[in-house]
Amino acid sequence: MNRLKAIKNIVKKIIIVLISFLVIIVGGFIVHIIKVNEYNATERKITPESTTTDVMIDIHPRGQVTDKWEKDNAFPDKIIYARIYEATVNNNSDGIMTDWNIRININDDCFLNNAWCGKMEVHQFVEGEEKVQLIDLRDYEEKDIKIDHYMAGQDLLIPLSKGDYVIYRADDTGISGESPLGSSKTGSGQANTGFIFYSESGEVDFSDYSLNYFIHKSYTAGTEGLIFLTLFIIWLTVFAFAVVISVLVIHFEGRLFGRNRLVEEAFRICAVLSDVKDSYSKGHSKRVAEYARMIAEEMGMDKSDCENVYYVAMIHNIGNYYIPEQILRKGDNLSPEELEIVKSHTSKGAELLEYMESLPHVVEGALYHHEKYDGSGYPSGLKGDVIPLIARIIAVADAFDSMVMERPYRSGLTMNQIRQVFTEDEGKQFDPVIVGVFLSVMEKIEL
Repeated sequence: MNRLKAIKNIVKKIIIVLISFLVIIVGGFIVHIIKVNEYNATERKITPESTTTDVMIDIHPRGQVTDKWEKDNAFPDKIIYARIYEATVNNNSDGIMTDWNIRININDDCFLNNAWCGKMEVHQFVEGEEKVQLIDLRDYEEKDIKIDHYMAGQDLLIPLSKGDYVIYRADDTGISGESPLGSSKTGSGQANTGFIFYSESGEVDFSDYSLNYFIHKSYTAGTEGLIFLTLFIIWLTVFAFAVVISVLVIHFEGRLFGRNRLVEEAFRICAVLSDVKDSYSKGHSKRVAEYARMIAEEMGMDKSDCENVYYVAMIHNIGNYYIPEQILRKGDNLSPEELEIVKSHTSKGAELLEYMESLPHVVEGALYHHEKYDGSGYPSGLKGDVIPLIARIIAVADAFDSMVMERPYRSGLTMNQIRQVFTEDEGKQFDPVIVGVFLSVMEKIEL
C-alpha cells in the first residue's frame, strides 16, 4: 500500500472517530434538550411559606407621603381610606421568567381601584355565584364592566369580600419589561407593579398570595448547557483543523505520489535499458533492486536509506547499454579483450550517472558493485570496508540473481547450493556481515 492510500485510510479513521464523538455529543445534547423542555413546561408556584431564592416576591405598602388618602364621598355613612401597594418580583434564576401572575386571596372587605402595568382578573362570589372579569384598570369604560362595582365620581370601586380573589397578570407587551422578565444574573431581573385598594381601616391583608410562573432556560444555559456548547466548539475546531490538515497532507502526498511514480517509472526504464541487450538478463536490475532493499531493511536502515539503496541498485548496470550486444550474450566464452570491454560497464555507468546529484551514492553503486571483499575485484581492486557499503549490498543481491537464473551454459542453482556458495565466498568475494544478513532473509524471496 502506498503512502497516499495509507494516509487516506488514516484520515478516514480520524473522520470516523470525530463523527462518533459528534454522535455522542449530539445524543447527549438531545437528552439535555428534552430535560430543558420539560423544565420550561413546568408551572412553578411561590407562597409565603416558600424558601426558594430563585424567584422572590414581596407585597408591601409603598411608603411615600402621597401613597395614602381618605375618601368621604363614596358612601354617605362611612369614610374609606386608599393605599398604594407595591409588588416587587425578583428573578434570580438562570432563565427567563414568563407568563407570571400573582393571585391574592382576599381576607378583609375592601375595594379594588387600580392596578398597573398588567391586567387584573377579578373573581367575586355573590350569592353563591362566581363573577369573573379580566380588566385593564388603567383603560376601561364603565359600560364594559360586568362584575359588581361602584363609581365614586371618577373612581372605580370593585367590592371584594373574604373568599374573593384577584389575579394580577403581568404585562406581556414588552413595553413595561414585566414579562418576560430577565435574570438578575444578566440584567436587573426585577419588576415592580402597583395596586390601589380602599378599605375602612386603611390596611388590606396581603399575606395570602401565590406567585405562579414559568422559567424558560436556554439550551446553553447552566453547567450542562455550557459543557455541551464547549464540547461542540472544541469538536468543530478539531474537525475543521483535521479537515484542513487532511486536505493539505493528501494534496501534498498526492503530488509526492505522482512524483515518486514518475521517478519509479523513469528508473524502471533505465533498468530496462540496462538489461535490454541481454535477453537472459530481462528483469535482472529490478530484481536486484528488490533484494538490495530487503538487505537494507534487515540491516535496520531507515526508510529513506532503503529507498536510496533500491533506486541505486535498479540502475547499477546502466553502463551495460554501452557494451555491444554480441559480447553480452556470449556469457563466459569471452576473450581477454572482450572481458575488458564488459568490465568497462562499471566506469561507463559511473560517467553517465556522475551528474545525478539528487540520488546519494549512485556513482559508487555503479562503479564498485564488482569489487570483491578480498581486493580481487574491479575496477579499482578495493578491499574490505573501503568498498562503499551500497556497492557491497548490491554485490550480494547481484550475485544471488545471477546464481538463481537459468543460463544457456548452466542451470539455475538451488537455494541450498546458493547458500553454500555464499558461505564459501564470505570474506572473499562478499562482505561476511552482508552475507549473513542476506541468508537470514533469503527464504522470504519468491522466485
